[in-house]
Amino acid sequence: MKALRARLHALWSALLAEHRGPGRVAIAIFVGAVVGCTPFFGFHILLCLALAFVFRLNKVIVYAAANLSMPPLIPILGFVSVELGERLLHGRFLGLTVALFRSEPPRQLAHRFFKAWMLGGLVLGAALGALGGLIAYAILRRRARVRLGPIDEAIERARHRYDQEPGRFKWYARMKYVMDPCYRAIAPKIAPESFTVDLGTGLGMLPVLLGVLGEGRRARGVEWDRQKGEAGARAAAGLPGIEVIVGDAREAEIPPCDTITIVDVLHYYDADTQRALLARCKAALRPGGQLLVREGDGAKRGGSRWTRLVEKSMVRIGWNRGPAVRFRPLAELEADLRALGFHVSIEPVAGKLHPGNALLVARSMAATSS
Repeated sequence: MKALRARLHALWSALLAEHRGPGRVAIAIFVGAVVGCTPFFGFHILLCLALAFVFRLNKVIVYAAANLSMPPLIPILGFVSVELGERLLHGRFLGLTVALFRSEPPRQLAHRFFKAWMLGGLVLGAALGALGGLIAYAILRRRARVRLGPIDEAIERARHRYDQEPGRFKWYARMKYVMDPCYRAIAPKIAPESFTVDLGTGLGMLPVLLGVLGEGRRARGVEWDRQKGEAGARAAAGLPGIEVIVGDAREAEIPPCDTITIVDVLHYYDADTQRALLARCKAALRPGGQLLVREGDGAKRGGSRWTRLVEKSMVRIGWNRGPAVRFRPLAELEADLRALGFHVSIEPVAGKLHPGNALLVARSMAATSS
């Protein structure tokens, strides 16, 4: 039950995190308020979900704004909407008298009320939504200027470079940038004017982020899934010094570089193949360079087992491609890196949906002057 609660909490966090830019939040409040003022009670949640999906809005915020039509307020909203609609339709307010209810058949009266409520509700909802949206926009813009650091701003810009990609790539990139802490952990470790090679780059999200950060950072991403690699290349288009190519990390040329990153890739290969790849990385690094490896610990229990299960499932359904899934104990990986002459430290870098992951920071010795 504890693990289930953690998964549900992570899902809820993901729903809250999507489309949280100030403009998107303002539009979500506007749309929710309009829906909440319409007379389609019982269907508000379906309308909210549909409109949030079509207009790419935060579903939770849209539905929360629609709940201004909570039971204590429904009579007030209904009265104001009907009166406003009657005024717009017929140029006069509706007198709710006993004579009115006696003079018209119930069906005709219900139809009249519905038309007036529908029109008046749209206008009232638009007014309330515009007011609430503007207030939320002003507050969030003020907070964004205070809270966002360079990495967060770069991630916000980087994720929009995938907006024109097919839905499965676009949404994956948006969610992973938000939920996976590896980008915020790795990007600060990569110095300006340096060259990085990202092996198994997927959609090229790390090279794209480095390109958006700028300051002379150059990067090459290598991905053997052609569709992902080509999507990454399109996202990287126009970023100076950034490229994403299709190739097998085990065989692709690794040019001399300052940093090599291998994020969630080694577990696709057996131990001997992993050691061979790490040795190639060591040979390609310039003196003082670093190798950053993010992996799950095959020896840990608890949440790490969930991470391993998710990764195996992603391979089975074809989202991730790999010969097999073999998570080794991090202690073994650390020993392999030390045997190559690296100085190694380990930092926990786990996402909410993928607990147990860690980042091995392997640094080679700088060249000594004679």
